Amino acid sequence: MHVSTHHAASAATDSQGIAWRDFFRIALRVLAVGLLASGVVTWIAANWDGLGKFERIAGVQGLLAVTVVIALVLAWRARCRPALASGVAGVPAFAGALFLASVVIGGLLALLGQTYQTGADPWTLFAWWAVLMLPWLWAARSWFVIVLWLVVLNTAVVLLLGERSLIRLPDGHSLASDAWTLVVVNAVLLALAECLRARFNDPYRVVPRLLVLATLVALFGTLAAYIEYIMRDRLNQDLLLQAVFVAVIVAAGFHVYRKLRPDAFILSQLAVFTVLYAGSFVLLVSWLFAESIELSVVLAFIVGLVGLLGCVSWLRQIHRSQPGAGDAETMPVSHAVAPGGATGSVDIRANDRTEPTRHWPLLFLFSFGFLFLLGVALILLLDIELTVAGALCIVVGLVGYFVLGERRRVVGATLVLAGSLLLAFEVSEHAYFGLPFPLPALGLAVGFMLLYHLYRAPWYQFLCAIVALLLVADVWLQYSSGFDTFESRVGWYSFLNEPAPVYMALATLILMALPRAWAVRYKTLAWALLCLPLGACFVYMYGESYGVVQDQAGGQAMLTLALEKWRLPARFPLYYLSNMVFALLPVVVAWLSASRRQVPWRDRVVVLLVLLGLGAVWGDLPGVQIGLLLCVLGYELRYRSMLAVGIVSIIIFLAQFYYQLSFLLLDKAHFLMGQGVVLLVIALIWHWAGSKGAVTVEGTVASAGTHMSSSAPSFSLRNESVSPKGAGVSGREGYPMRKNTVVMAAILLGLVAVLALANVDVVRKEAIIRDGTRFVVALRPVDPRSLMQGDYMTLNFVTPGADQADVFSDYSHHYVELSPDAQGVFQFTRTLPALTAPEQPGNVVVRYRRRINGGILFVTDAYFFQEGRGEHFAHARYGEFRVSRDGTALLVGLLDEKQNRL
Repeated sequence: MHVSTHHAASAATDSQGIAWRDFFRIALRVLAVGLLASGVVTWIAANWDGLGKFERIAGVQGLLAVTVVIALVLAWRARCRPALASGVAGVPAFAGALFLASVVIGGLLALLGQTYQTGADPWTLFAWWAVLMLPWLWAARSWFVIVLWLVVLNTAVVLLLGERSLIRLPDGHSLASDAWTLVVVNAVLLALAECLRARFNDPYRVVPRLLVLATLVALFGTLAAYIEYIMRDRLNQDLLLQAVFVAVIVAAGFHVYRKLRPDAFILSQLAVFTVLYAGSFVLLVSWLFAESIELSVVLAFIVGLVGLLGCVSWLRQIHRSQPGAGDAETMPVSHAVAPGGATGSVDIRANDRTEPTRHWPLLFLFSFGFLFLLGVALILLLDIELTVAGALCIVVGLVGYFVLGERRRVVGATLVLAGSLLLAFEVSEHAYFGLPFPLPALGLAVGFMLLYHLYRAPWYQFLCAIVALLLVADVWLQYSSGFDTFESRVGWYSFLNEPAPVYMALATLILMALPRAWAVRYKTLAWALLCLPLGACFVYMYGESYGVVQDQAGGQAMLTLALEKWRLPARFPLYYLSNMVFALLPVVVAWLSASRRQVPWRDRVVVLLVLLGLGAVWGDLPGVQIGLLLCVLGYELRYRSMLAVGIVSIIIFLAQFYYQLSFLLLDKAHFLMGQGVVLLVIALIWHWAGSKGAVTVEGTVASAGTHMSSSAPSFSLRNESVSPKGAGVSGREGYPMRKNTVVMAAILLGLVAVLALANVDVVRKEAIIRDGTRFVVALRPVDPRSLMQGDYMTLNFVTPGADQADVFSDYSHHYVELSPDAQGVFQFTRTLPALTAPEQPGNVVVRYRRRINGGILFVTDAYFFQEGRGEHFAHARYGEFRVSRDGTALLVGLLDEKQNRL
């Protein structure tokens, strides 16, 4: 019996080591793919002229072909190995390769638009991108690829709505018509996703939740119409009709996700929307009727409060009727290693289910924020001092907290929090009430931490902790660097290098070192300690992206500058120390996690070296390190929300990094792709080197499975959801291997379609450049940056010889005739309803488009060039075009004032 128990414990430890290794192998591959995808997009946007246009197009097509071949190999291997077919978290191995290939499709289309100057961010680019992804979307049947497709499709619709309206309201075009279009699109997609839910892998229901969020955001956008009517000072009966439609849609959502597809997270989304929409609607409509902003704010506050209480009561009834419903905040785990080293659950959730509001923090966070803003607006309108209002709220709240029953204590606690926030606003404006500077701020910080212990609801504790930490950071920065606010980019940079590392180290200490009871109590504080540096990093990167002048970092490469920050002696010792904290924290957490699971040294050394290398190369841009720390902590604590926030934060950081103007796009592309290639090579070597050992260990664990409790399976990221309908998978559930040949055919079909479309488009445009009629038009350039295609000049045509308003007055025409003047510059003479022959020899007829705002899009609105050459092309005065016989024209170059090619 003793031997059997010892064998089971040893097998449990081995299983934990395998799960640890699998997680970091998968994470390494995903991060490598993400960095490669970001690098490819950035390289295309750099518009590097070191290669000719055909070499660049062929290179991207070759990368696409290689990626698809990898997907085919993985799909073929999945036919023989069901473990590969099941995938990880609903993502089969070949689906990851198809995801990267789908990103390359967008890059290829962007490169074609960039090369042949077809315009900046045209909706057709994203529309074709979505269409060409369809075969791979069907082949992968994974939420990972579906989410990318949804983002691309919605982007195409949004850009299309910038040119034409798809749904017309009785009063004509408005922002509301665009919002209703997005509502219809996402609602239809949501219905399809729910109907086909058994045919694709989505164990965490990412797709329907994302579509519900998109639909609700679009529904809230319909309120833009009300703002329009307020500006016009009139009310239209269609507004009430729209509100009825919104109510019907939301009621249907409540019914579906309460009765047919129970989902607590979506119900909380619907509840948040109900409170915000109802309050905002009453605020705007009552303003129109009563013409009293004070009364409107009071009515909106009452409606929002009643809506919040009603949603809470309804959700509480659901909680009581289905005590097991709702989403677990932690990932399934058993036989994990506790902080003390003993076997047991590492779930740090509070098991107290007497307070169901714990499960809906979003509802309270957004609702409290909305009601608080209304309350502040009313206080300011009534000209009441914030200190007086805050003190009154605190007194009334304390009385209510101790007098009202336990179930109504939330009212008193919320009033105390609101009053404390009003006092915090006064302190933030440097109203120190005659006391020395730090005392009011530090006193309020202590008060917020007392409130943290007063009412133990996650949303309440999170707000208290955030405000307390901001007050402490404000005092810290004023004493250390002299910055008294976070309004400047320099202030946020000082925060990242001084309080932020301390906050992150303290959060790691709370989650990893404290006993379980203390960790449960201060878990929300740890969340706040981690979220503040993360938010500061995004704010700083946003200011760095759009608030500084572009430079080339003195000609030094990014990697060189990053490594120079570690050179001793350090110029700024405190910043050097903060960089060390950012770089080492993920390493420390991974080391502790591996030690508790007795992971083999080979595996843990690989992970630690990778984390240390990433921390070193990213230098003082800690977005990646913070995201990695959240991911590692989320895995170690089995806290799914933290893992998701870490992944999303890395994605957002890489997106912001694209617009970071301190380095050239080409330099950033090499930096990102170099890391992606290195990580991918390490992942492959690690996989091949450990494959034989993994088989042996997994066999040992399997043989010992009979000695372990069947009710406590070891944690694994492998997909354990119900297999898609019709799947004929032997072994693990996952991808329908019965149709593996059809899947591979779909992958090949997608590749052939992309290459065929791209090359036909190249041939057609090259024919226009070669055989088209040349003409020159005066232009006016401006210099912004495109979404995916890099730097460009926006182009507006100039018409000195004709009145543009008269020439383009007929909205039914789509062609324009141009005639040359004495200098050879073509002028717009008349518009035509259809393609016809020019009136005079030498004239040309060109197709144009009219934007929804009445503007004219003539051929293209942009000219792309390599980053850093904006000053050179700023001398452009004319555009050189080529037009074919069917009226299709291309911009082939820019000319200076003497009509010489730039």
